[in-house]
Order: sequence, then structure tokens, then C-alpha cells
Amino acid sequence: MALRVRGFVTTGAAIAACMLIAACTPETPPVVNTPAPTASTPTANPTPTESEIERQMRLDYEAAESAYRGAVAEGERLSQQGGSKTASPKLKTVATGDYLTLQVKALRLLRSRGWHLVGNARILAVQPVGGWEATELKLRACEDNSPWKLMDKRGRDVTPDEKADYIQQLTLTKSKGKWKVADVSTRRVQSVERADCES
Repeated sequence: MALRVRGFVTTGAAIAACMLIAACTPETPPVVNTPAPTASTPTANPTPTESEIERQMRLDYEAAESAYRGAVAEGERLSQQGGSKTASPKLKTVATGDYLTLQVKALRLLRSRGWHLVGNARILAVQPVGGWEATELKLRACEDNSPWKLMDKRGRDVTPDEKADYIQQLTLTKSKGKWKVADVSTRRVQSVERADCES
């Protein structure tokens, strides 16, 4: 948060204003002894700055979370269109490895059955897990699946009766300066809360 410093009127400016007012009167202005300026002026405490490594860690975690959110969004977009035989170029920019393979399998399944997604999952929270590495990060994400449903070609609801929420343990890798979701371990839960990802 940026620090704001309020402006203030210096003693010198106040005295100069008084002298100008006195000069406008017909009387001789009184002699005013102007105190010498002091060496210290009020200043704001400097805001602690992040080190270069802290900055890199922050940027990497932000980029990794953005890649995960992008992978989910693109997977949902393709699912809403009825699936796909292959990964879109956009999906390939944010997903790789086993995670990309799983996404493509799900998209092919939808396409083969003639189903499509209506709505979206809600990502409740995303948190770093473990330590930072320059080319690999782990995240935990909580996904609420209550908002979406699956529809068939005739418009019938084919959503599974026991639709679960998920806590995802994600591995992201950095290659050529870009973070991509590379692997996922999914734990199904009956209901997920934001706190499940923050603990």
C-alpha cells in the first residue's frame, strides 16, 4: 500500500505571509526575527521494499496462478462448445504434460457423447504449497462445481447426480519463460469451502 504524506505549511511560509500582511498596513512593520531553518524536516518512513528474489517469487506465483486459471477457463470454453478432438493453441500456452493429456481426454469424451457444458466451476481459492523453485511450483486450488451442468444434444440434463467439488494439488513448470500446469492430483470432497485451500 502506498504511503501518503500530507502537505504542511512551513514556519518560513507562515512568517512570510505575516510580513506581507504587515507591509500592507501604513504602520512600520515590526522587526521579526526569523529562526534559522532546522536540519531535519518531517519525512515519511520509507516503505520496505521487496528484495529481487522476493519480487521474482511473487511474480512467479502470480504467473502460475494465472496459467491455472487460464487452463480452467479455456477447458470450460471448449467444453461449452461440445468438446474437441485436440487441444486448442490457447490451451497449449497454459497447460502441458499429464494435465494437458487429461484435459484433452475429457474434451474428446464430451465430443464423442455429444454433450456440452453449461455454466462454469468457481475457483474459490488458490494457494502456494511448499517452497519456491525457479522452474517448478505447486499450488492448491479449491473448485466449487455446483454452478455447472452437462447437457446432451437434445437439451436434456445429464449431469451426474453426485457432482463433487475438488481440491486440486497442481504442479506447474516454467519453460521458455512461461508457466504451465503440468500435473494435477485431485481430491473429491462433498463440499468445498475457501478455508479448505487456505489451511
